[in-house]
Amino acid sequence: MADRLTQLQDALNLMADHFCNAVGVLQQCAPSSCFTSTQGAAIKDAQASTQEEYSQLFATLIARTAKDIDVLIDSLPSEDSTPALQVK
Repeated sequence: MADRLTQLQDALNLMADHFCNAVGVLQQCAPSSCFTSTQGAAIKDAQASTQEEYSQLFATLIARTAKDIDVLIDSLPSEDSTPALQVK
């Protein structure tokens, strides 16, 4: 088992991965701009549901990782904690 700081660093790296993946997937799935309103209406509807699923997935992953980071930060010893108190 890794120490708390290593766990915190791993959680921050995971959060960065989630943000990078979210941006990449959203860029990949973003509909292209059309100059006429009739072009690609059916495609936009299909892509909208896929984008909604991806948005929900990444929102869940990012929120869960943020909660994990909060728990790890709360478990770190405070500045007032002496080495003797930390041993206990």
